[in-house]
Amino acid sequence: MTIARLIDRARAEFMEMPGLALTLPQAARLWNLGMDDCRTVIDVLTGAGFLRWTESQTVVRTGRDLVVVCDHEPDLSVRMSEHADRIVAIA
Repeated sequence: MTIARLIDRARAEFMEMPGLALTLPQAARLWNLGMDDCRTVIDVLTGAGFLRWTESQTVVRTGRDLVVVCDHEPDLSVRMSEHADRIVAIA
């Protein structure tokens, strides 16, 4: 699965469940990811302002829906498509 699909999946989970709050290990289990990949997905979404870390070390949705740029892979940027509920990768 590509990083864009992982980000899209994580974003969809938070859109479908507005009160969702996950620790890093919980997110990794939910999305069936290794800790490093999970952290990358969360870092992209927190960097974009879609998610934020709480004092209790969980990530929650901020209520913002922003364009996401992935700085973890220089050849891959991630942005919203024409469909407001999707994130797609562009090279």
